[in-house]
Parts: sequence; C-alpha cells; structure tokens
Amino acid sequence: MKKTLETKPQLIQISAAWNSREGAPLGRSQYVELEIKKAKPNGASAKLPANQKPCEKMAEAIVMDGGKRGQVVKVCADPACRTHHSNTPSPQQVERERAEERKRIEKEKLAITTRHRVLATILQRVSAPLKKADLLTVANYLIGHLSYSQVPALAKRHRVEAKKDSASAQELLTKQVSKYDESELCKLLLEISLLDSAYQRSTASRDDVLTDAAKRYRADTEKVQKAVAKEFAAKRDRKTLKAKTRKMAA
Repeated sequence: MKKTLETKPQLIQISAAWNSREGAPLGRSQYVELEIKKAKPNGASAKLPANQKPCEKMAEAIVMDGGKRGQVVKVCADPACRTHHSNTPSPQQVERERAEERKRIEKEKLAITTRHRVLATILQRVSAPLKKADLLTVANYLIGHLSYSQVPALAKRHRVEAKKDSASAQELLTKQVSKYDESELCKLLLEISLLDSAYQRSTASRDDVLTDAAKRYRADTEKVQKAVAKEFAAKRDRKTLKAKTRKMAA
C-alpha cells in the first residue's frame, strides 16, 4: 500500500468506516464506490444503477482499511455530482432551507414574545379579589393538571362519580365547578392546594401547609382531633356491642 501511494500520490484515501475524522481517509458517507460497466447499445446504460455510471469527477482511490485494504478502486467524492449524490442537497437548496428555518424561528419568537407581553398586560390589570371568570380559569387549569391520585380524591369530595359510559372524572368536575360562585371557587382553589397535605398520614413535617392554613383561619386542630377520636371510639363501641349481641343470640 505504501509503494502504491508512492507510485500514485494522487490517489484518494478512503475508509470502510461510515464517518471519518478531519485529516483521515474519507468515510463511506463521503464517497460512492463505482463499478463501471461497458456502455451498452440502444441507450441501455441509462437503466444502469448510479454506481455503475461514470461521471466527470470520477477518480481512483485506495482503500486504507477493512477487507479491501490496499485495493485501488474508482470513486466519486464530489457532493455536487447529480449522478452519484442525487440525494445530497445543492448549496443553493441548503441556503434556502436555512433561510426558511431562520424565518420559522423568528416567527415563533415573535409569537411567543407577543403572548408573553399579553400575559404581562393582563397581570398589570388584575385586581383583587379575582372575578368569577378568572377564578374559573385557574380552577379549570388546576383540575386539568391534577395528579392520578388527586382526581378520585377531589371527585369524591365533590360527590362526582364517573361511570364507565360517561365522561372522565376531570371532565365532570370541570362541568360541576362551572356552576360555582366566587366564594365556592375560592374554596376550591385552596382545597386543591391543600389536597396532598390533607391526605398525608403523618403531620410531623415542619412544612405542613395544612397546619399553616389552619392557623391562618383559626381552626383549632386539637379540638378537631378530639372530636374525631370521640367519633372513632363511638364506632368501636357500636361494633363491639353488635358483636356481643350476635354472639349472645347464637
């Protein structure tokens, strides 16, 4: 191979690998190996596959690696050749595509920047308390983004039951809250925000938002806890009494 290159220094060095590094032999993605056939009469050569057709840029190359290492073959390594690189876009086409892509990106930037400015304008004009339409917008967004475990919990709290042949629980919730007034919507928004904390089994966390909300609204958590404990004890007593009654009857 060394002697071949010394004899024919003009040979293009090619690799069997698909890609190549800078300064290395050309990878297969950069050339087409040719198998030139003799011209056939009656224009039959027009039906030949591309790699069997000659071109003006056809040149000899030496394979530097792989099974054909050391062999001299004919290749076309010109990306502008329409015969062997028909799938390669022309420089003009590449430039047109780049220009179109720049226009598309600019259009998207314009649209999103405009929407950001509209949002900023809306927020500048918002006053407290929110109107029903605004509260409903927030409520619908939150309902649409409830987690998998939150949907049945909230639906149960609002007595919404999704049947197999009906709409989803989220759709039914959205329909129901559209009838709520401003007061009920405000409660709903806070309820969704506190839902995860309310269903925690442990209240040992320092960042217990439910406890913080209880303090703000002056809800006596100890009093509530005692009332719940009393209800649970009453239920246990009733169950114990029923069990004894059944045992005596037996």
